[in-house]
Amino acid sequence: MGKQRSGTPTLEEVAALAGVGRGTASRVINHADGVKDSTRRAVERAITELGYVPNQAARSLAARRADAVALAMTETDWRQFGEPFFSEIVCAVSDALAGTDIQLLLTRVRTDAERRRFVEYARGGRIDGVLLMSVRGGEPLPDMLAELRLPTVLLGRRSGDECVSYVDSDNVGGARDAVAHLLRDGRTGVATITGPLDMYVAQCRLRGYEEAMRRAGRKSGPSWVVEGASARRAGAGR
Repeated sequence: MGKQRSGTPTLEEVAALAGVGRGTASRVINHADGVKDSTRRAVERAITELGYVPNQAARSLAARRADAVALAMTETDWRQFGEPFFSEIVCAVSDALAGTDIQLLLTRVRTDAERRRFVEYARGGRIDGVLLMSVRGGEPLPDMLAELRLPTVLLGRRSGDECVSYVDSDNVGGARDAVAHLLRDGRTGVATITGPLDMYVAQCRLRGYEEAMRRAGRKSGPSWVVEGASARRAGAGR
């Protein structure tokens, strides 16, 4: 009876069973070019027979990749996360990564201490990129990440002069069209509940509202514009 192998199979065992060197086995596992088809098949058979699972941490270190991206939220009001917008963003990002080996990390970064901790975490090479959402004007985290040369994308932007890559909607045009629709529908008085006005998205939507009212020759009194949270409860309470 042969000697029974114990423990987790190693790359060396895969290489020995396939009759190749460790480097060749590693190249097959990492899908590198320049390996003969017969050699690749032998290594793949050995992997299957031994039940070998590649060490993802070692592979990431060799490739200088963490295979992880962070979705960081800077919103201080935890109740905002009960809104459909936030959950839909998380689901959409998760769905986009579903067919990859990239892990999604979800975190909140709200204070100076949390910013420093997150930047040090990123500096350690633990993530390959960052998606930032719910970023208010004056938030320093995007600039801190840019200094690390870490790929960063904002969902929205802090101002019209945003220097970090972002994806945004036409919030001015959207608000303008919504108000115009109400006016065409026969509404004579249209009010708006803005989001927090230290967020560029709220400023843009307010501008769109004001443009639509001005184009229609309607005046909006101060009581028609109310600042509130970007949440259903803010509208229900007005």
